[in-house]
Amino acid sequence: MSGRGDNNKQGTSGRGASHQAREAFPNNDKPQHKPANRKTYALLVDDAPYEVIVEPFTFNGEQRFYVSVNGSEEHVFTWDSEIKRLTAIDQDASTLPDALEQELSNRLQADL
Repeated sequence: MSGRGDNNKQGTSGRGASHQAREAFPNNDKPQHKPANRKTYALLVDDAPYEVIVEPFTFNGEQRFYVSVNGSEEHVFTWDSEIKRLTAIDQDASTLPDALEQELSNRLQADL
């Protein structure tokens, strides 16, 4: 009597293969939505150029922003009541120069 894995030895992918063809987006190739409220800024801070893409969103009733600098991963900016400005709160926030973070806060507040 053959074992359960015999089908795989014959080159078939087993029971799950028939289900994969019915997935709406196989291989996670979901269409990307480009929001209309995304803004791009060209900033010069301390003689260094930055291309910044900002996308606002709401979390728990609070306005926040996804911010990408020079094509980097997105940072999350939110209001910090202690320092009275928008600031990055994600794990990689420490990679942003303070002067850039402050300029981004000023620009975002001006656009609100």
